[in-house]
Amino acid sequence: MISVMDLNVRLVFLRGGEGVGTDHWWERLKTEGSPFLKTQDRVQFLWRDPQGDEHSSDTVCVILDVNSITDHHTWTPKCLQRVAGTDVWFAELDINPQWRGSYSFIPLKAHQLPEVVKQQGDDSVQAQRDWWVSVAAQQIFDPLNSLPVLRSGWGVSSALHMPNAPKEVGWEAWDKGDLPRVSRDAIKTFHWVSESLINHRDCQLFSTAKGKAPLVILLDGQKWGAGSGCLSVLDFLTDQKQLPPAHYLLVPSIDSKTRWQELSCYRPFWDAIHSELLPDVAQYLNHTACSTSEYLVAGQSLGGLSSLYAGLTFPKRYRKVISLSGSYWWPEVNRMHASHLEEALSNSPPKGGLAERLESKTLDAAHLSVYQTVGSGEADMCFYNDQMLNALNNSGADVCYHVFCGGHDWLSWRSGLVEGLRYLLSNEVD
Repeated sequence: MISVMDLNVRLVFLRGGEGVGTDHWWERLKTEGSPFLKTQDRVQFLWRDPQGDEHSSDTVCVILDVNSITDHHTWTPKCLQRVAGTDVWFAELDINPQWRGSYSFIPLKAHQLPEVVKQQGDDSVQAQRDWWVSVAAQQIFDPLNSLPVLRSGWGVSSALHMPNAPKEVGWEAWDKGDLPRVSRDAIKTFHWVSESLINHRDCQLFSTAKGKAPLVILLDGQKWGAGSGCLSVLDFLTDQKQLPPAHYLLVPSIDSKTRWQELSCYRPFWDAIHSELLPDVAQYLNHTACSTSEYLVAGQSLGGLSSLYAGLTFPKRYRKVISLSGSYWWPEVNRMHASHLEEALSNSPPKGGLAERLESKTLDAAHLSVYQTVGSGEADMCFYNDQMLNALNNSGADVCYHVFCGGHDWLSWRSGLVEGLRYLLSNEVD
């Protein structure tokens, strides 16, 4: 949510006015909520240093990390500036009026400054990446932002919805606090002990249906649980008849290493789901007078890749797929780490990847309906998703393709999931 405040309140310090950084000044800012819109595409961010001014605080720099806008591959990322003699840090940034994405602040101490770390080590790409990973773990959300705090693998962040960002069906009600969190009693937990994968995890089943209905498999299921608001939104949209009743099976990733293996077109993972997990789910549904009418699989990033892999590999089971920012550079991992976009674009489709296999007709997509998205801020991911779109179309798939104004970001994927469900299950709505 963008606030448009009286310029005399929030910009007075830029003109040398008095009262900047006082408790009263900060309280007025907090009442309005941040970030603040100066023009349709220029945003101002403000952060209050909890340790006070430059004489009492050991914070010497604050990185402004706007997902997919801040450059993570440089020693000189966008930073806030301190207003001398105050606890006020600020920055301004030009952002597309249609953008939606997350942002955070990363306060640094003197020994963490990029120029210091660079001088102590070397100027290699790996050294820069190591520095970024180390400081990114310190990211904090914007205390002035009134929207719910976002959580990802990197940490916590805040939401930025530019004035012309598309309306989010259902999610606006959650952000306003109008939707209750789904209770634990409404969620069935399956402790899946996999003999074939030699691991275990807790999977969750949430139903908005009371009978026969589609079963939606959500990969990275830990991200879509009750705390994220996703289940509340699905329940709300079902009540509003904007989604048909369905059963939602949340299959979590155990850890990063296991996720890389299981979601990288790994057939044993899907075989285990089919032989070990789904029978237990079906048995439970039968006990509650429910059943499955069809299957839909959805995922993002590596999960988007794995979702499409499942749809292509098991045509008798899956005919509907949601792929959000699919990692279609796989299996050539080096493409993900390409220093420049040109390096990725100069290459042919990844060898052994899904696009190449569709083009060589070792896979067929004629049975599939796919909802596929990618963010305009995702650089080479746009290229690989365009490539996949062409391969799917040439193979006869029914594809709805959408390029959203955003990045590789859960805040964008939550809308994509809902829109994908509405598109693929629309024929189920009474």
